[in-house]
Amino acid sequence: MGLTIGEDAGHHLHSMIPVTLSWFVFVYLALFLAGILILWIGYEMIRKKHANSVARARVFCRICGSRYIDISSAPLLKCPVCGSLNERSAPESR
Repeated sequence: MGLTIGEDAGHHLHSMIPVTLSWFVFVYLALFLAGILILWIGYEMIRKKHANSVARARVFCRICGSRYIDISSAPLLKCPVCGSLNERSAPESR
């Protein structure tokens, strides 16, 4: 009544999960592409957030027509050329 290799009192022990080469390649590529997709989405979110903050900082004076950048959060901004007060407008869509 000796035990053979791989058996333990009537229970079969398997040391590895059987995976074909094609299934392994498929899983590897799927995980790799999912990682690239996640990085791409994250990069685009950061890029759009930065682009919106830059667009919000641009101000156009409606009196003298000059364009300037103001990073403050004030609702009324003083034009550095003519001194008139300007409201911060919504970013223009391109």
